[in-house]
Amino acid sequence: MKKVMMVLIAAVVLALFIGAASANDSVGGDRGVIQLKCNVDGATAVLVSINGDESEPQTVTNGQAEFSVYTTATPYKEVKVSADGYETATAAVTMPAKGETSEVTVNLVPAQSVGGDRGVIQVKCSVEGATVELISVSGTVAYTGTIKDGQAEFPVYSTATPITQVRVSASGYNTATEPVMMPGSGETSVVEVTLTPAPTPTKSPMGLALVGLLGAVGAVVLLRRD
Repeated sequence: MKKVMMVLIAAVVLALFIGAASANDSVGGDRGVIQLKCNVDGATAVLVSINGDESEPQTVTNGQAEFSVYTTATPYKEVKVSADGYETATAAVTMPAKGETSEVTVNLVPAQSVGGDRGVIQVKCSVEGATVELISVSGTVAYTGTIKDGQAEFPVYSTATPITQVRVSASGYNTATEPVMMPGSGETSVVEVTLTPAPTPTKSPMGLALVGLLGAVGAVVLLRRD
């Protein structure tokens, strides 16, 4: 009986360790995350509840903003995004479950419609959710967006600092850079970017394997002592 009890205790300790390690990646508690992707860094985003209340504002940085929300609180129905020189835009959001992330994409357009001294740079890519960056002749990132339905569009001033490159990146893929021509007034410049899968490094779960080995050795030692 003593042998059985000690083996069971070792198994329970191992199971608790594995469960704790897995739980480290979750948001935790009764919270989830609403992640916004937007093409305008510096834009202000707020969540609007079904009662019309607004959350604390978040600033879009590197193409995204995140809201940690209680899953049991009054549900949010939409996100509202605004920025100087752009039309304010809203998009419906889905409340995440505990420990999950719900994504929403909002692309802002200039307050004045395309025309006059503006054109459009259209980026096509087959990887949904990939991040798109337009790089100016000075080497700085002028615009940031996200591939949705196979493309991303950027209204740009045809007389502003020229955009010379498009850079597209996504998790699990090699980042790709392609040249692009600045569009003329009212024109559209199209560039197609192909992402190739990145090699996946082999990971060895040494930590869990070591714990499992120690548990097994401990059980054997206990059995031999009895």
